[in-house]
Amino acid sequence: MPSPARNVYASPGRAGGTLIRQVIRTFKQERVTLPLQGRVLIAVSGGVDSMALAHLLSRYGRKIVAPGQITLLHLDHGWRPESASEEPETVRQLSVSLNVGFLGQRLPAPKGKGLESRNLEEDARLKRQRVYRSLAGAGKPYSMVLTAHHRDDQAETVLFRFLRGELLELGGGILFQDGNSLRPFLQVSKSQIRAYAAEEGLDCHEDPTNADPRRFRAWARGRVFPLLEEHFPAVRDVLAKYPERLVARSGGGMLQSVKLGVELAIGRPLGRAQVEELRAQLSGVARRRALSLPGGVRLRPVKQGYLIENLDLRDQG
Repeated sequence: MPSPARNVYASPGRAGGTLIRQVIRTFKQERVTLPLQGRVLIAVSGGVDSMALAHLLSRYGRKIVAPGQITLLHLDHGWRPESASEEPETVRQLSVSLNVGFLGQRLPAPKGKGLESRNLEEDARLKRQRVYRSLAGAGKPYSMVLTAHHRDDQAETVLFRFLRGELLELGGGILFQDGNSLRPFLQVSKSQIRAYAAEEGLDCHEDPTNADPRRFRAWARGRVFPLLEEHFPAVRDVLAKYPERLVARSGGGMLQSVKLGVELAIGRPLGRAQVEELRAQLSGVARRRALSLPGGVRLRPVKQGYLIENLDLRDQG
């Protein structure tokens, strides 16, 4: 009598099983077809969030993306001496243990004219996005980049935008998909990620700037949220869900329809700022005005919706 077939795939523990099911659920809710097609980059800093994402998808995420299609991307911001050696080596070792690809790049040092923003964190974000755009998309080596933004990041972003008076104008919070960047952990809590890392024994780096109260996220995480949770225990969940409610009230279906039509016209994904501006206009919290888009295209509001104009072709006529 033949022996029963043996499962050749690794099975996650309790924390990992919960986590991978939530990630798959998020992809399905966002109507992303699985498994992902093409070669995929996972941005990994060496911290617990991105290390957990890389490990989870490479080890247990075969329904999401084939391990042979994964490359771990480490970007060195040049903020600290140890970031140039220890962190990329940790990520490289993880890629070896998972049998996936590795790619490392050093970003321009954040000094003087090299700064793209007065805020170091924003400067780093802009430079990371430029690298993502250079590597992922139509005609590029990779189809998409996955980042480890999670539900606690979402709550902090919503609080930050509320305090600055930008919440409605900027669409609430972090998008699940921004161009060719996707955020599989956006409905996952930090505690879930830490539980998974502990279950798998992941060796991660802790960026000391994450505890610097001069930075908003560190201040909010270490001081503000603990005080709020004394009276409102579910405050992180409430804030993290706000963007979904805003989209529902502002006609998320119309946003997706207009966005898809524009992207087909210009042959590339809309940028984050353009999506947020469009969302704000559709929700009625921003003045309706024409949006200039790549490729000589303009999105002009009309009585019944929006008109996509190709200015280059019009000028030629």
